[in-house]
Amino acid sequence: MTAPTTATADPNRPDEPNGPNGPGSPNGSAGPAGAGPRHGTRPRLIRRLAVLLTATVLTCGMLLAVSYAVSRAADEVPGRTVPAMGYVDAAKKDLSASLNAARAALRSPSAADEGAGEDYRAKVNAASRSLERAVATTVAGSGGRSDLDTAAGQISSYDYLVGQAARSHADTRLRDAYLRYAESTLNRAGSGVISRLDAVQREQADVLDRQTSPSGLLRLGWGVAVVLWAALAWLLVATQLFLRRHFRRRFNGPLAGATLLLAGLVPLLLPATLRLQQDLDRAHDAARRGIDGLKPVSDSMAATHWLTTVPAWIPLAAVVIAALVVLGLQPRIEEYRFARIPQHTGRRIRSFEAVTVVLVLWMALLSIVGTGDVRTEHRGRISVLASWTDAEEARFRKVLNAYAAKYHVNVDYQGTTALREVLLSRLNAGNPPDIAILPSLGEVGTYVGSATPPRELTPVLKDALNAYGPLWAPRFGGKVYAVAVKADLKSIVWYDPARPQSPRTTAARGGGQWCAGMGGDATSGWPGTDWIEDILLQQSGTEAYEKWARGELPWTEGAVPRAWEAFGGVFTREPAAAALENDWGQKLFAPQSRQCSLQHQASFARTADYTRRAAFAPTREVLPGIARGPAATEVSADFATLFARKGEQAGAAEDLMRFLTTEEGQKAWAEVPEEEKSRKVTTNPGRPFFVTPGAPRPDPGTERVNAAVSKALGGPQPKCLDASDAMPLRMRFAFQHGVLDYLSDPGPEKQRQVLAYLEDVRKELKSAPAVPGGAETSGVPGIPGVSPPHICR
Repeated sequence: MTAPTTATADPNRPDEPNGPNGPGSPNGSAGPAGAGPRHGTRPRLIRRLAVLLTATVLTCGMLLAVSYAVSRAADEVPGRTVPAMGYVDAAKKDLSASLNAARAALRSPSAADEGAGEDYRAKVNAASRSLERAVATTVAGSGGRSDLDTAAGQISSYDYLVGQAARSHADTRLRDAYLRYAESTLNRAGSGVISRLDAVQREQADVLDRQTSPSGLLRLGWGVAVVLWAALAWLLVATQLFLRRHFRRRFNGPLAGATLLLAGLVPLLLPATLRLQQDLDRAHDAARRGIDGLKPVSDSMAATHWLTTVPAWIPLAAVVIAALVVLGLQPRIEEYRFARIPQHTGRRIRSFEAVTVVLVLWMALLSIVGTGDVRTEHRGRISVLASWTDAEEARFRKVLNAYAAKYHVNVDYQGTTALREVLLSRLNAGNPPDIAILPSLGEVGTYVGSATPPRELTPVLKDALNAYGPLWAPRFGGKVYAVAVKADLKSIVWYDPARPQSPRTTAARGGGQWCAGMGGDATSGWPGTDWIEDILLQQSGTEAYEKWARGELPWTEGAVPRAWEAFGGVFTREPAAAALENDWGQKLFAPQSRQCSLQHQASFARTADYTRRAAFAPTREVLPGIARGPAATEVSADFATLFARKGEQAGAAEDLMRFLTTEEGQKAWAEVPEEEKSRKVTTNPGRPFFVTPGAPRPDPGTERVNAAVSKALGGPQPKCLDASDAMPLRMRFAFQHGVLDYLSDPGPEKQRQVLAYLEDVRKELKSAPAVPGGAETSGVPGIPGVSPPHICR
């Protein structure tokens, strides 16, 4: 049997009991008898290990952060940002080219056979495809994506107007009017398709600018990274010297490997990062020349795309360096594991604990860097779609801002006159807005009877619905799907009381006295339908008016032809031609309208000049020949509907629905904007009107016109919602087209043709079988088999 061996002290080891630095040696520390080896070495080694691992994490984490910031931008610029900008630019060019192609085709001898032409269709289709790609790749955030969705819907409206121009090719006046309306849909400042695409492009250009411009923080980060890199290198060298002194070993292989790997890290990263930053600088300069200047730079960046993968090796390098440090120091620490070391009251540091803490720190840093790359939207964000643009949009954004400040929820608002097309586009794409504010009862009924109806509001608004009368919270089959958050007064004529003649005397001078325009994008013609509706209501009363709206009166006999004849008495050939050419926003006090003195328009036509200088009178007083029935007032309303269905987003949308019905929300909406106060406009021209008893009312002292409108809205006269707004959509669009068709050649023969066409549409809708979601084919809005709400009260 072999006798057991006994460990003996190595006199060449400096820290052994009998070594040169051991306590039993002349150089050793004094201590109690039998204290064993010098007890400070192991804790010092553990602390050094912890410091080295921590420095490795910090150095590599900082190098990863700064190099990743550059490489990610260099990856996104050619891979996403520039293509997204290219798609938007292509859509703009194709749309502009499509309008020119449509004009050329419709004015050519072959228009009867070819319509708008193949070139037009190809350009529109190309623009639509570009927009689809732009929506998928945009870097403009949720607001930009909503703008693109809205623009896609507006293209449907634009295409409809060009189609109407093609169908009217034989009537050059009507054809050219439709082409003007189509051009307005594309180019209207602020709310047209091109303006929306420009807004998205500006946002994307800002993103590109941020991606290609090195920030001061990034430069500081590089400075800190280099300092940490140098400090870690110094620590590794110092540790090598420490081990050499205490263990008489000239060379620690693992530590030397860690030092060499670290030494090569920055020289490898820096050239790659500098090259990527140079490419970004070139892209930044090229962006000033537009998308055409960016494409060559983007192609060049794609060729050096492999450099963007360099930062991915930093975590691996960090792990290797850390492993080499542990491999170099852990054996030295283990040599003291069973040494007799005096016990202190304090807790001793263990090497595995140091390693664990540092690894946790490393994982935390990687998580932070990774989280910064996740492209997520704010969870507290909802979308709202309405028809308000320009000044009305600015007003509505005030109440949205008040809601956002109270509930800490971001709101993406989209305003467009092509609301129907945009909403249908988004519903078909499975991306409905959370709230849609519809400009008519007929629109509400259409969606109530569709495959994607809005939600019932009784569980959401509860007792708040009690403040709304039946006209303002209409019931479909006993259920409420919409509430009127804003109302306007129709059946009125605006005039300048400073003129010497009364409005009745002025009206008797003929149709040339009227400020009138029919243009309104996809709904062009609606000012004319308002005229005929008002005349019929005053001539024939509320019962006939409601029957007509329900499709129960013929267009070719009785009340409707009488109203149309009165309309034609105002709009003879010259006034009709002017109305056909003008946009609906003709103003009483505009410089270009000095020759017109009267305007038949709703209360939403108010500007600062109107609330300061104008007055209004009921239409039946200005045109006494139409006042054959009892006095009644036509009104309109904007109905809020809720499409959000589940999750936190739905809860935020419900909060906004409730906020719009509260006095707090109404006050925010009705306040004089700061920009008007700064211009000393105190008459509050854009003030909305509300229909609930507790709503804020205008001050007659400062808001004379607003107070008069509010009083009329709350007065005892019978009120009827806009009749065409309550008609099925096909009937409504036929009515609007019929008005434009009539104005292109006013007279008895054209009236007969137009009314015969409208009567055919009515009969087709009446005879069509009811189908699920049949608001389009039934004579009334809503669900087949369910009584629609009354439009007169």
